[in-house]
Amino acid sequence: VCLLLDLPPLSRAAPRARTAAPPQHGSPGLVAAERSPALEEWASEADDMAVDEVASLPDGAPAAEALESQWVETPVGRVEVKLSVPASGRPIALALLIHGMSPAREIIWEWGCIVQSMRERSTAVVYPNLHSCDRTAPAGSSPQDVAVALEAIALWALEQLDGGTSTPLLVYGKSWGGARALELCIRLNDGTGAAGLGPAAGLVLACPAVSKMEDRAARVAALNLPILLAWARDDDVIPFASSEPMLAELRARPAGPTIFVPVGVGGHRVDRMAAGSAGRAGLASKLSEWPDLALGPLAPGGLLYGL
Repeated sequence: VCLLLDLPPLSRAAPRARTAAPPQHGSPGLVAAERSPALEEWASEADDMAVDEVASLPDGAPAAEALESQWVETPVGRVEVKLSVPASGRPIALALLIHGMSPAREIIWEWGCIVQSMRERSTAVVYPNLHSCDRTAPAGSSPQDVAVALEAIALWALEQLDGGTSTPLLVYGKSWGGARALELCIRLNDGTGAAGLGPAAGLVLACPAVSKMEDRAARVAALNLPILLAWARDDDVIPFASSEPMLAELRARPAGPTIFVPVGVGGHRVDRMAAGSAGRAGLASKLSEWPDLALGPLAPGGLLYGL
């Protein structure tokens, strides 16, 4: 199998060939990156694109802050939300971005580093500020309240799009938000999520804070969606070594590809991880290309799903 890594947006690409038969899985835990040299190269290149001074890297907040704020009613209260949609045409997917724990603006909006590139690749983005509601603020919220709010926000955003709830949902989460992203995908996968939301089509985890998640291994094992895990080697909040047990659990899943993207620098900031591995081979590009991979060759029935 040959995977072209210079991926065009799906809305402008020719239709992909899909396998007619159900995917044939390899042994448990064998992931696409290990079986496809091209995809393994795609995942590992970011580690070589470091810069010397992390402090000089830009933050992603301005791109997100520039978007108009809207307020969405959820079962636990009103939440401030930013929505970005492609300039024209029906979006290929909706990406839900979930921030980390700190109330600092540069942490709340750090996923802004990929908003414009996602828009250019025909992917809509919904980006809640969970600090704007007492029951979803990281410091005092329950995982249940946050999950219910995120589901309501995703449904609201899907209603704003041409494709409605038929638009695939991709979930991105960093640190505290990574744990909430994982929990949300588990809920949607096992049918305990909100009515009208099906399973997520893909998940991105950046240095997720999942050490306290109960029954994590068993719950992760039930997920069969494509998952991208990114971590910086110089993370001084959740050390890079913490990636090892998380990666082992993801790779042990009976089904579903796992892509691991380590980066040299960036600390505990996804925008700095992206900026510190700049260029076509960097993490920013990989995060923006993820919808094309998750909905195409890595999707169930796709060319690389069961390899």
